[in-house]
Amino acid sequence: MLRNPSIRLLVLLLLAVAPLQAADSPYFEGKTITVIMGLDASAGGTTVGRLLARHLERALEGDPTVIVKNMPGASLMKAQLYVLLKAPKDGTTIYYGPRSSLGELLELPGHTFKYTQFEALGGVQIDGLVVYARNDTVSGGLQDPANIVNADRLLFSGMAPDHGRMVISTLGLQLIGAKYDFISGYPSSGATRAAIMSGETNVTVDASHAYLNQVVPGFIESGDGQALFSVPHLDADGNLAANPLLPDVPSLPALYEEMNGEPPSGPVWDAITTLIEIDQTMQHVFLGPPGMNMDAASEISAALLAGFTTDEFKAEASKLLSFVPGPVDNARAGRILSSTADVSPEVLEFIKAHIASNSQY
Repeated sequence: MLRNPSIRLLVLLLLAVAPLQAADSPYFEGKTITVIMGLDASAGGTTVGRLLARHLERALEGDPTVIVKNMPGASLMKAQLYVLLKAPKDGTTIYYGPRSSLGELLELPGHTFKYTQFEALGGVQIDGLVVYARNDTVSGGLQDPANIVNADRLLFSGMAPDHGRMVISTLGLQLIGAKYDFISGYPSSGATRAAIMSGETNVTVDASHAYLNQVVPGFIESGDGQALFSVPHLDADGNLAANPLLPDVPSLPALYEEMNGEPPSGPVWDAITTLIEIDQTMQHVFLGPPGMNMDAASEISAALLAGFTTDEFKAEASKLLSFVPGPVDNARAGRILSSTADVSPEVLEFIKAHIASNSQY
């Protein structure tokens, strides 16, 4: 029995503190994580981001709070530069949303950084693209996607000529031999969609979920239009994979092979596969600032994978978005971000020439 009161008090204090010292508290316990997005609060990408933020919060240990802050401006650059240059490195401020891989590749004005400067935390495969046309583009009606090459004049309703969706979609038309004029200046996908439905143009591109939810019910099912092809993505093993949301729509390489009796090859196809790798396989990304605390980065990366593969997330995503975004782990996200630097000079010049051609209309 300890008779010295001072020693007894010391022992009691040590016993009280010992359990706290033995168990490390979760890194984000009690903290707030701010997810910066470069999109407007009403944008569809913000809906995706808020869903992902909720499940990131649930997956992180320590019961942290995850909030989304919209910071639109300068074509995503405002939000990305904020995280790159001003975000604390403790993991409490990160970026989520689209990135401009073509902006980096082409060194467009305002794109003063490389995405490899960030800490890659993970990415998201949103959904693939689908190119569709009015049936009256061909005399007698478009009976089959391959017949689009018989159209007298295709008018493609597009946004900026250097927008990634526009580049890869029109390269797809070029690959199968369809001649088109690129009509630029539409401010959004909704505007390009309205243009084709009104007959102002006769071919355009959409994200798969928008196509299924907003194009198929009124435009496709009425017989006014049909899908031409979907753009494939790379699976986890680096192989081309057809869009699972559109099993009845031919994938671009499958359509080409049907029309030509052999798989696609050559400079147009090289440009397309390059854009699939750097731009279409991981449309959205989670980024931390340079020099981010590695414990914080590891916990967020692990939580992203854990949170986005649960049945609860899949059910909520299916209900809210009508599709389930696919997770891209941080290692693969880093490789995709690095791949922009590996684009060959020949492919780069081909893409530049294609954009210049689209810019003349």
